[in-house]
Amino acid sequence: MGRVSQKRRTRALKQILGVWPNRFGRKVFDRVLRTDSSPKKNLESDFIFYNRSARPEMGSVRDLIEECVANYPESEVEELISRLRSGDDVHFRSATFELFLHDALRRRGFLLTPHPELPNGKRYKPDFYVLDPNGESFYLEAVLATENNGLDKGGEARKGAVLDTLTKSPHHNFMISLDDEGSPKSPPSGKKLKNTVHRWLDSLDPDEVNQKIEDSGFDSLEPILWSHDGWNLQIRPIPIKPERRGKSSNLIGIGGVGGGWVDAWSPIRDAIKFKGGKYGDLNTPLVVAVNLDSFHLDPIDEMQALFGQEQFVFSPNVDAEPKLRRAPNGAWQGNNGPQYSRVSAAWLFNDLQASSLATRNGTVYFNPWATMPAPESLKCFPFATPEENRMKWHEGLSLREIFGLHEEWPRGA
Repeated sequence: MGRVSQKRRTRALKQILGVWPNRFGRKVFDRVLRTDSSPKKNLESDFIFYNRSARPEMGSVRDLIEECVANYPESEVEELISRLRSGDDVHFRSATFELFLHDALRRRGFLLTPHPELPNGKRYKPDFYVLDPNGESFYLEAVLATENNGLDKGGEARKGAVLDTLTKSPHHNFMISLDDEGSPKSPPSGKKLKNTVHRWLDSLDPDEVNQKIEDSGFDSLEPILWSHDGWNLQIRPIPIKPERRGKSSNLIGIGGVGGGWVDAWSPIRDAIKFKGGKYGDLNTPLVVAVNLDSFHLDPIDEMQALFGQEQFVFSPNVDAEPKLRRAPNGAWQGNNGPQYSRVSAAWLFNDLQASSLATRNGTVYFNPWATMPAPESLKCFPFATPEENRMKWHEGLSLREIFGLHEEWPRGA
């Protein structure tokens, strides 16, 4: 009897200290007594800092994350917690972004189903299928984008080797268009990629592909997706004109690869293009939410990401004022006009982190050329729509209001 009582006391103690599973399910953060109030160290991950810090404000952050996790779909909680506890800042910030989007929408009466099967048979799954309070639905894809003003020289060199292989391997009937995301951490095999691309192009009829482009636009072409160790490619076919077939000396016709990200807007553009081309034709609107890890994101950058870079055009007449125009290099506006019309709206955030929820908001930009318009219910958040050939911004509920946080959160009471 004494041993039984001792085991019960031991079990109770372990539950208090957080080293025993509790009946409410697994927690994100350890249930331990914290005494370390030192600042975050340079090489310390977000999770380790939040998990060990005894500062009251970090306790508030932990409590909010645990509350959001408790409201997350049970079937996905284990995978979400694994990402949060991985010690990898990219995984942690990506997971918290999805978590906060889920809870913000849930608090506004939206119902979210994670990783739904697509009716078109694609093996890739969006982050959420969302049903709004009015019964309208959309897919929601969340992506973390990085503002990087310094090139990953190793990654760029590895990309360059692959591109050199492709460049030297022309196809009789096609060239290709490339869109990429990320950077390879190890050397990809250019030969394997070349063989994969050529086998795929051999299976296509250039005249049929050209007809589809004329009927439905270049965006209607289904890409092939190829990945290697953090580097993701979308590849689309470009038919060569009949009189030029067999005479091309280069496989790559349009390339979004190389050079790296050197600004705040192109990572957003590239993320929207990549996610917008990933799922094929959909029977439901697609909303892409992008969180850029830049402390300040200007509306000019957001507009450039969606509609093209601002450029000044100077007249040969030196006395004339330069004119401002947009280059055809935005996510929704390209060389051939509107593109990526499958993306019904882009929900753009900057530097949304676990501790900045009270001070960060996102803007929903509605695509004026969307194949299927995004639901009007998203206008409960800050949003922007084109009106009389100008973009107009509208106020909406802030994340601080939606989550019921005070202005100084997580500091103070």
